[in-house]
Amino acid sequence: MLNNLKIGVRLGIGFAVTLALLVTIAVVSYVRLGALNDNIELMVNDRFPKTVQANDMIDAVNNIARLLRNAYIYSGAEQQKALDGLAPQRKIITENLEKLEKTIKSEKGREILKHIGASRTAYVATQDKFLELLKADKKADIVALMQGDLRKTQTDYMASINALIKFQTDAMNKAGKDADEMVAATERLIVGLGVIASLLTAIFGWFITRSITKPVGE
Repeated sequence: MLNNLKIGVRLGIGFAVTLALLVTIAVVSYVRLGALNDNIELMVNDRFPKTVQANDMIDAVNNIARLLRNAYIYSGAEQQKALDGLAPQRKIITENLEKLEKTIKSEKGREILKHIGASRTAYVATQDKFLELLKADKKADIVALMQGDLRKTQTDYMASINALIKFQTDAMNKAGKDADEMVAATERLIVGLGVIASLLTAIFGWFITRSITKPVGE
């Protein structure tokens, strides 16, 4: 078939085939790199910020526990300083919870958030009870509360937040693993396409060359 075509057309076909193979490799590489970039952005802009927000909540809960302890131990200005510090810590928790509620869409994630909300309500209730007893100067009742309900609700609250941290950390690890697998698959695909392109180019080049040199030799 090639013998019936002009030499320029034959060479054009050869270059066109080579160019088509190169374009195929470029397109596949571009698509795969785009998918990899999406995975990386998911980790950086979604998974990781959520773990940071949850850890900020943990820090705030620990600060609240310390402030309650100080309010019990100290009196006068130091006690008031500890009490004044509670509201900012509660605000930190509220703000981070609002961010998480806006960004977490998965069913399991929503379930964990619901548990966090319930355990937070219980913990805040025991905090308020602590403050009432402190105001009434009922030290013995405060000790009983700290050793009982306050400790329990705080532990439950921390456990629910840690469950969210684990959930987001697992999701981030999975995204990283998926990215690694995608890179490996892309490398194999590009190498495979490169080998195929090289073979096809060589075959077409040989046939086109033969279609030109054979008649000339004859």
